[in-house]
Amino acid sequence: MKKRFWPWALAAGLALSLIWGGNQFQRAENLDLAAENQYQRSFADLVTHLDGLETALAKSRAAGTPTQQVLYLSQSWQQSKTAVKDLSLLPSDDYGLNYVDQFLNQIGEYTHLMTQQIAKGEQMDASQEKTLTNMQERLISVNRTVQELNVSLSTGNISWMSKNKRSTATNLSNTAPASAIGEEGTATVPDSVSSGLEQLDAGLQKYPPYSYEGQADTHFVSEPLGLPEKTVTEEEAKAAATDFLQTLGYTNVDPQSSGISNGTLSVYVFKFDSTTVDVAKKGGVITYFRDERALGLQRFDADNTASRALKTLQNLGWKNLVQTSVNDFGGMIQLDAVFEEQGIRVYPDKIRLIVAKDNGRITGYDATSYWLFHHKRTLLPEITVDQAKSRLRSDVSIQEYRLTVISLPGWPEAFCYEFRVKKGGEEFIIYINAVSGYEEKIQRVIRTPRGEYLE
Repeated sequence: MKKRFWPWALAAGLALSLIWGGNQFQRAENLDLAAENQYQRSFADLVTHLDGLETALAKSRAAGTPTQQVLYLSQSWQQSKTAVKDLSLLPSDDYGLNYVDQFLNQIGEYTHLMTQQIAKGEQMDASQEKTLTNMQERLISVNRTVQELNVSLSTGNISWMSKNKRSTATNLSNTAPASAIGEEGTATVPDSVSSGLEQLDAGLQKYPPYSYEGQADTHFVSEPLGLPEKTVTEEEAKAAATDFLQTLGYTNVDPQSSGISNGTLSVYVFKFDSTTVDVAKKGGVITYFRDERALGLQRFDADNTASRALKTLQNLGWKNLVQTSVNDFGGMIQLDAVFEEQGIRVYPDKIRLIVAKDNGRITGYDATSYWLFHHKRTLLPEITVDQAKSRLRSDVSIQEYRLTVISLPGWPEAFCYEFRVKKGGEEFIIYINAVSGYEEKIQRVIRTPRGEYLE
């Protein structure tokens, strides 16, 4: 009986295995089909928005009035943001679309900058016009390639993915990337949308980078403005690090050299127990400090911890700093303090602290921004606060105001009246230029249990 049972059992097991394998195969096929359908929908959206971007950019170059320029540049900015979102839904990590993504982001960033500039009443100069022209010409080639891929996909000549699922490296080695965006020569006809996009992305690598000031929200200088003139030796830097650590409350301090870091701020790096201290070669000031120790049980609340940190700052020699924000992260707080002169807050000249709530001591200190941007400024308002108030909407409720210096894209700064206002149950901070009366910036205030955030 047992001998007759085993063949039947084996046959049943084999049958069940075949059924299970068939189900898994069908499931995999369905998943592949669903993924391809999703990619096709995202690609179709990309095609539409890329075409809209190219059209808006072309119209911005043809516009003869600032109003029309602002209209079409702002449309270009929005279309590029949407195209980047569409691209993010494609398997770009698998197919290496870094340059396409970078190119679309650059268009969005640049058109946003130009929109702000023209809205202020400043026309584009010849160099900026040339950059915009180069972007549009490059975009025409990109758009043409994507439109052709879409036609091939729609007519069934190619699929989304290669049939043999070749790797990115294989695809790139078997194609002529430069031809994909209009360079002379014969390109290999792509057998899928993914390989066609690879050709396009690789082709963009041959172009030189654009020359403009970069990230729209980045404030930068070519060299530090606030460092004292004296260049210090390593021994002098060690003495500065020792004094800094002792002021923070460390004992038996003997920091050891860990090398030199050459960057915008060239520094000597010192290590002591769980701490790292950076001392600027020029000026001998502390630019950065971090203690990686484990945190203990909380003994102080956020307000008490902040108060202790501000007292330590004074002991370190900082006399003209004012606290601007505190964010509570449980076992520690993050505190920002900025330079204040004659009641004017200078936001670019900032120091950021991390303070532990177990003993109230500073465990993180970053004065990089202060030493990069601090310099003597001439701050004389040319409009009164009442004139600045008249630039606000009539339906906002002003909570407080002050004079400030804020950073603008690139190097420029703006001397402004800062108004904290309420409208419709929400809070905003609005900056009115104290010289021109122009509305420079609006930030929305978000209140959370951890503190206030601006967006």
